[in-house]
Amino acid sequence: MRTDGPVLVALAHSARSEHTLAWATAEAVRRGTELRLVAVVDPVSEVTAWSWAVVPPAVDVHAEARSYLSDLTDRVRARPDAPPGVAFEVLDGSPADALRRVSERASLVVVGAGSRGGGHVARVAAQVAAHARCPVAVVRDAPTHGADGAPAPVVVGVDGSAAAIAAAHVAAAEAAERGAALRLVHARPTIPAPYGPVPVELPPADDAPARRAADELVARLRAHHPDLEVDVRLVEDDPAHAIVAACGDAQLVVVGSRGLGAFPGMLLGSVSHDVVRDAPCTVLVVHGAEVPAA
Repeated sequence: MRTDGPVLVALAHSARSEHTLAWATAEAVRRGTELRLVAVVDPVSEVTAWSWAVVPPAVDVHAEARSYLSDLTDRVRARPDAPPGVAFEVLDGSPADALRRVSERASLVVVGAGSRGGGHVARVAAQVAAHARCPVAVVRDAPTHGADGAPAPVVVGVDGSAAAIAAAHVAAAEAAERGAALRLVHARPTIPAPYGPVPVELPPADDAPARRAADELVARLRAHHPDLEVDVRLVEDDPAHAIVAACGDAQLVVVGSRGLGAFPGMLLGSVSHDVVRDAPCTVLVVHGAEVPAA
């Protein structure tokens, strides 16, 4: 996984892109890296949506995309707190495939969650989260601070898998850099209830294996971030439901691309997929992160 590449943000000509760009800009400033604005043009898709025949587009879609990105780039560059570098490019092809290709040279790909209600994620964002070659942030308009002015927490779900442990270290770093608390959630699946999942908090027995494992993980995280506040939640619940439920007041939730519940060949585990789809806040999907040395 690259750490020296730009923050790449995918934009469309919509009001929601403004929030996605603002989030990506702040992230590039925080990381001290270049911000690259990207638009994907798929002329064939545009002109065949309403017809069986391929006809020439009525406008120069490439020129229109370049003009749109150029205006946004100038605006970001004019900010007093602009990232170290700001550039743009127009890509050809289907959005998910094009973004997957350029993700190989990025440290982070940022996409909007889409326009559907109920917190659901658009198809392109879900595909990018699954197929990208670097971490992917699926951005939603969630507050970064609580009513008391304190930074909203960062949430991470852990299940003991290598991917989840790596995600926990990424989440700890994200929380520490934001001055936020880390909320660590481990859920033990139960027999489904007839009217939907009902979370039950597990007793904090010191000798319980999950409690010991969680305490050991917290100690490892605090070894790298001594001042980190960690809230451990061990519950008996469907894992995806438990993580999403813990995100009600969060600014960010971090998930590994695959956990213990993933089937062989899956690019995005079922729990991660459900969190990307349903979380009310921005989701950071970690691909191929390494666990820091103790």
